[in-house]
Amino acid sequence: MQLFDLKSISRSGNKHQDGSYEVFKRDLGIFDSVEKAERFMQLIIDRESAYYDFHCFVIFEKTLNGDLGKKWDTVCEFQSIRSYLPDGTLYCDSPYDDGCEKPFCGRPEETIKLKAGDLAWFLDRDRIRPCLVAILPFTDTFYRKKVEEYGHEMGLDYTDDSYKVYTCGNGHEHPECWRCMPYYGKISKRNLQRLHACKRREEARQERWRKEQNDHHS
Repeated sequence: MQLFDLKSISRSGNKHQDGSYEVFKRDLGIFDSVEKAERFMQLIIDRESAYYDFHCFVIFEKTLNGDLGKKWDTVCEFQSIRSYLPDGTLYCDSPYDDGCEKPFCGRPEETIKLKAGDLAWFLDRDRIRPCLVAILPFTDTFYRKKVEEYGHEMGLDYTDDSYKVYTCGNGHEHPECWRCMPYYGKISKRNLQRLHACKRREEARQERWRKEQNDHHS
């Protein structure tokens, strides 16, 4: 039996100095079809958008393998995560989570919604943080090309279905695709400068590392 666990993620009105916002998550219900979960999500949007500053909605799909009277995670097997924009538009559909054993074989290009250099929001635990997108996940076309070139599978996993992003003061992160959404609102000149400064520091550090490796092997 498939179950669809719907959650809303809303941002608080308090903006931190680094441009981030705290978020709070609500469990909106468990449904027996994604269509029912999406209909209820739209009802919540229509009814509550004036009261909640929605950042996104998320539907976790799981297969029920036991008695629901037991602990949720022990009787359900993960299937996918769907994230939705505040207006209910499907943004990202991912078959990976942090316990997933499925190999990553690239994403269809049209499902990679951000570009290198984009300003975006990164959902990081209990906050959303502004970030600069640096590197995109592999496309499925690129993956197949590399497999043909190498003559074997690349051995990628759920951690590779992610962007590389720069954040204020935190170096770089690798958030899953569903956690990284288009930026909305305004960003201060200071925080934008901090993001670009972080990018320059990280690129300089990587260049020093590459030079050290080349010197070591020369």
